[in-house]
Amino acid sequence: MKTSDSASNITIDDVRRFFTQLDQPETPVSAEEITSELDCTPQTARGYLADLTEQGELRTKQIDGSTRVWWSTESGGMDRQNPDSEQLSAFVREVKDYAIFMLDPEGTVVSWNEGAKRIKGYSTGEIIGQHFSAFYTKDDIATDVPEQNLERAAAEGRVEDEGWRIRKDGSRFWANVTITAIRDDGELQGFTKVTRDMTERREYEQQLEKQADQLERRRTELEQELDEVFERIDDAFYALDDEFRYEYVNEHAEEHFGEPAGKLIGQKPWKVLGVDKSDPIFERFDEALATQEPLRFKRYSEPLGIWAMIRIYPSESGLSVYFEDITQRKERERELERVYDLLERAEHIADVGGWEIDPDTRDVFWTDHLFEILEIPSDEEPPLDEALDVYLDDDRPNVERAIDKAVQSGTSFDVETRFRTPTGEVRWLRVIGEPDIEDGEVVSLRGAAQDITEQKERERELQQIRDRMEFALNATDAIVWDWNVDENQTSFYPSAESLYGTSVETWDDFIEIVHPDDREQTEEKIRKSLETGEPKEEEIRIDRDGEERWIEAPGRPIEDEDGSTRMIGVARDITERKTFEQKLRESNERLEQFAYAASHDLQEPLRMVSSYLQLLDQRYGDELDEDGREYINFAVDGAARMREMIDGLLEYSRVETQGDPFEPIGLETILEDVLDNLQFRIEEHDTEITSEDLPEVEGDASQLRQVFQNLLENAIEYSGDAPPQVHISAERAGNKWVVSVSDNGIGIDPDDQDRIFEIFQRLHSREEHDGTGIGLALCNRIVERHGGEIWIDSEPDDGTTFSFSLPAVENNC
Repeated sequence: MKTSDSASNITIDDVRRFFTQLDQPETPVSAEEITSELDCTPQTARGYLADLTEQGELRTKQIDGSTRVWWSTESGGMDRQNPDSEQLSAFVREVKDYAIFMLDPEGTVVSWNEGAKRIKGYSTGEIIGQHFSAFYTKDDIATDVPEQNLERAAAEGRVEDEGWRIRKDGSRFWANVTITAIRDDGELQGFTKVTRDMTERREYEQQLEKQADQLERRRTELEQELDEVFERIDDAFYALDDEFRYEYVNEHAEEHFGEPAGKLIGQKPWKVLGVDKSDPIFERFDEALATQEPLRFKRYSEPLGIWAMIRIYPSESGLSVYFEDITQRKERERELERVYDLLERAEHIADVGGWEIDPDTRDVFWTDHLFEILEIPSDEEPPLDEALDVYLDDDRPNVERAIDKAVQSGTSFDVETRFRTPTGEVRWLRVIGEPDIEDGEVVSLRGAAQDITEQKERERELQQIRDRMEFALNATDAIVWDWNVDENQTSFYPSAESLYGTSVETWDDFIEIVHPDDREQTEEKIRKSLETGEPKEEEIRIDRDGEERWIEAPGRPIEDEDGSTRMIGVARDITERKTFEQKLRESNERLEQFAYAASHDLQEPLRMVSSYLQLLDQRYGDELDEDGREYINFAVDGAARMREMIDGLLEYSRVETQGDPFEPIGLETILEDVLDNLQFRIEEHDTEITSEDLPEVEGDASQLRQVFQNLLENAIEYSGDAPPQVHISAERAGNKWVVSVSDNGIGIDPDDQDRIFEIFQRLHSREEHDGTGIGLALCNRIVERHGGEIWIDSEPDDGTTFSFSLPAVENNC
C-alpha cells in the first residue's frame, strides 16, 4: 500500500496524529476532511485510512450509498461488535458537511443533525414534525417529486438524485440527495436522507460547460480556418522551377490550359499560353523570385479569357502559383458598382442620405450625400454623440429618444427635425430609422435622412393659405364642401350645420333639403358638370328649419390620384342678396313703369309744341324778322332733342325687362348688320373699318347690335380731322370673350373716363358734337345684363379702345 505522498510529504503518522489531536478521537470523519486538513490528495488520504483500518487503529462505515467515514478505536476502546452504536449516532449528529436526518414512512422529519441545520437553515425544533417536501421547489412539489422519491426508495431500497432545493430563507442551493429505506423484518420503518450542498460544484460544472462551449466554438473556428486552407486545393495550381518550367499542374489548371499535365511538364508558360515573354505576368514571376515575397493580384488573362485571382508563393527552387477564376465575381462587382452608382444618383435626385448605427460600439456610418446634405466635410464619420450635435438643441432629444427606443425595443421611427449648417442656416431634415433584428436582438440600425426644407416651406405657405381661406370663409359666412362621388360621402368645413341647419353625410342628404321645385334642376346641373368636367354654378333654395333660404353653391369636378371622382366647391347663404335683388327688380319695374308713363306723357306736349311751332312758322314766318325765325328754329330743335332724350331714356329703362332671351349669336352677323345700317355715314366720313374673326356668344342680338352701333358711331363722330380708322377684335378669357373696338380718334382724358358711362353725361358741347349722352350708358347697361363689363383705354389725341366681355357659347369652350 501507499505509505507516503511525494507531492505533499504526508505520512501515515500525520494521519494518525490527526485523529489523536481531535477533542474526541472517536469522532467519525470523512476522507474529504482529512484531505482538507492535511492538504493532500483524496487518493493519499484514502490509502492511509485503509492502512490504519487494516491495522485495527481505525473503524469505518458506509453511511449512505456514497459516503464513508472513519473513527479512532482508542486502542480498542470502541465497541468492535456494534458499528451502529450510540457513538455512530453521535457522529451523525455532529457531521456538518452533510444534512443527515430521518423521516417516518409518510415523509415527516423525525431527526435533525448539525449539517442539516447549516445547509438548510432550520433548527431542530423548527423542522421536527414537518414534511420533508418543504425543502423542494414549487415546480417539484407541483409534479409530486417528493412523493415519487419516497415511493422509489421504498420500492428500490435507495434513490439518488440532484436538483434545486430551498433553504429556510427562500434561497436555492444545488443538492445531491440520497434517500434510503429502513426496514425491520421487511416492514418499512422510515427513511434516512443524506443531502450534500453541491452548489459550488454545480457552478464549477456550469463554468466547465461554458468553457467547453467556448472550446467547441474555437474548434469550429479552427476547422473553418483549416477548411479555408484546404479550399486552395480547389484552385488551379501549378509549380514552376527556377527557370519557369512547369514542374506540376493540377487538374483544375489542366482544364483552363486545355492540355493534360503530361504535355505541360517541362514547358514554359509563354509557349503554352501563346503570349510574348514580355507579358506583365512574367514580370511578377521575376519579382516574386527575386524578392522571395508572396504576391497576390487580380488580372484579366487574354489567353484563358477569364478574370483571375493569382497568388504566387516563391521559394529558392521556384514558384508555386495558384489562380482562381473570378470572372463571375468581377461581373457581380461591376453590377454592384452600377447599383452603387444608381443609388448615389438616386440619393442626389431624391436628396436623401443613408446612415447606419452599430448599437454595441455606437459607431456611425454616413453615405457621401448625407455629408453633402449636412454640409459637413466627409473626412470621417463622427461618433454617435457628435453626430447628434448637428441637430438644434430643442430637437436633439427627440432624435435621441427615437434612436434609443429603436435599439431597445426594435421599433422603427420617422421624425422631422431641424439642423444648422456650418453657415448658420437652419434647415429641416426627415430622419427614418429601421432596426435590423437577429435572434430577437437589434444588431444594427439603418435609415435615411432627407432634406425637407422646401417641403416644410410649402407646408408653411399652405397653412398660411388655409388660415387665410378660413379667415375668408369666416368673413363671408361660407363653407367649403367636398363630395366623393364614387363613395357618395360628403364633408364640409367648418360644418354643414352652420349653413344648412342639419348634418349632411351623403349627396342624398343634401338633395333632401333642396326645395322640391329646384331638385330636378340641381341634379341635372350636377350630372352635366360630371359629364363635361366643367364647373357648375347655381343658386338653389333649401328648407332650413321650415324657412326657405337661398344658397349659392358653385363647384367643379376633379379626379384624385387614385382615379376616384370628387366635386369640390363653396356654399354660402345669399338669402339677403336675393331679397335685395327682388326688391331691386320690383323697384326697376316701378321705375320702368314711371319712365314709360313719363315719356309717354311727355311725348304729347312735345308733339303739340312742335306742331304749333310749325304752324307759327308757316303762317307768320314772313312777318317775323330774322331773330324771330331763329327763335322758332331753336324751339323746334330743342323739342326734337327732347324727343330723342325721351326715346333714349325709355330704351335705357327697358334693357332688363324688354330684352329678348339669350341664345347663341354670331358676332360676325351682328357686325355685318351694323355696317349696313351705317353705310352712308361710313362713306361720308371716308371711314376704314377692319375686323378679326369674331366668335359666337350667348346674348340678345338686338341689344348687342345696339352696342356695336353706338361704339362705331362714336368712333366716326370723334375721329378728329383724319379719316376714321376702326379695328374690331376678340380674345378668349376663361368662359368669356373680350371684344375690343379701337379707333384713331381724339381720345378721352383719363379724368373723364369714369363718367362717360353715366346717363346724360357729355364731354363736348352740342356745337362741337351731336348726341344725347345716353349711348354709352345704354352700352354699359346692356353689357351688365349679359353678365359682363365694359371699360376704356384711351389717351388724348391717341385714339380710344372700348372693350367689353360677353359669355361664350358652351360648345365653343
